[in-house]
Amino acid sequence: MTRYLGDRTTMSRFILNSLAIILSVTSGNVLAQSLNPMTQEAQQLADARALLQAGRAEIIREEVPFTATEAGAFWPAYEKYVSDLNLVRDRQAKLISQYLEAYNDGEVSDQFAAKLLDDYLAIKFDILTIQKKHLRKFRQVLPPHKVTLFYQLENQMNAELDLQLARVIPLIDPE
Repeated sequence: MTRYLGDRTTMSRFILNSLAIILSVTSGNVLAQSLNPMTQEAQQLADARALLQAGRAEIIREEVPFTATEAGAFWPAYEKYVSDLNLVRDRQAKLISQYLEAYNDGEVSDQFAAKLLDDYLAIKFDILTIQKKHLRKFRQVLPPHKVTLFYQLENQMNAELDLQLARVIPLIDPE
């Protein structure tokens, strides 16, 4: 039996929640102009993150058949994992916001483009580092098949989010 998350109702909700976080990043500057920019942007990001995280947790609950003992050990470890990832995801959201602002203002210099790429790759590296760091803990509380399934689910959700971001973030002008 082939299991694929792409055609499930929960995945559809995850995609909608993903779009919410994308919209909060891409439209945050416009919405924030009427209020305190830092407060409004931070609140939008927190709201979008909560939606996205709820969708991720729901998918994991539905797809990974935890025993009561496994669930009791997994969810605290997962919360720590998410907490660590959120620090990097904040950097990613800020980077996207900075790029969109520069792009819309027509001010994407060579220096900015170089820094943008360096920061993007550092974020990708940091995400992988966090995933590897938490792998040890997940392996302590779950059997190998369930750890692998969890990481597969994470990979699918991240790929979907990356696809949605790629659809709304404009490509840099090569000149």
